[in-house]
Amino acid sequence: MKNSEADLSNLFGIEAHFSHNLEGFNRHKHSVYSLGDKKIIIKEFTEERFAIREKFFYETFKDLCNLPRLYFSEENIFVLDFIDSENSPNLLSAVEDWARIHSIFLGSEILENPLCANHKLRNLAYYVSRNPKLFDPDSEKLKEVLLDEERERNYQTLIHGDLYKRNILTNSQGNYYIDFEFSGKGHPVRDLSLLLLNYPILKEDFLKIYRQNISFDYEGIEEDIKKELLGKGTQLIIGLKDLNISKEKRKEIHENLLRVMRTYL
Repeated sequence: MKNSEADLSNLFGIEAHFSHNLEGFNRHKHSVYSLGDKKIIIKEFTEERFAIREKFFYETFKDLCNLPRLYFSEENIFVLDFIDSENSPNLLSAVEDWARIHSIFLGSEILENPLCANHKLRNLAYYVSRNPKLFDPDSEKLKEVLLDEERERNYQTLIHGDLYKRNILTNSQGNYYIDFEFSGKGHPVRDLSLLLLNYPILKEDFLKIYRQNISFDYEGIEEDIKKELLGKGTQLIIGLKDLNISKEKRKEIHENLLRVMRTYL
């Protein structure tokens, strides 16, 4: 869409006007347009491979949970409904939705599709051993857990891969889920672990709802939650250096992640 306003006007048959860009997205550009009472967002991916994966998972998940309507896509451009998130996300409902999706795709043949991102926790123990100060005073305990995490898992399913507040939009119709460029194959509690890192106070509620809505509850699930949470926390700490945020904000996020991780060590 070289002339976005004109192209949107032609696509919808109503005059489009640029509203604003969404800030805080490092990987892709998000531009919001008004068409009468309706709002549309154009998402421009930095790489076409991300757009291809997102299109695949839109088709995969569209009948299983609420997604913004996708009107048009070509190469690295998506045109979607803009969901004006009116409230804080309904996190318990999100846990319920993804527990059900995890159950549907547990061991599915779709996991072998090359478009699925692979969420194995590789080389994290080595990184911790090379950068102990990032994880002090618990680097040795963390490394021990992550070394054990490198073994194969019996439980593999489709996961969102980046399930946190910004990717859960809520209005009167319920939760809508966005950003599937990291979706793919992983342990089912991987999505749950990211929510637990961000909302540790809701741990008991999350676990209760998750176990009520999965088809594969098993004796070691809480141990796997611990391992996935510590692995995801380690990955987030590693990635902090690449975020376009202030030094103070980076330090705050780092300390918060470590605080939650220590409760599992």
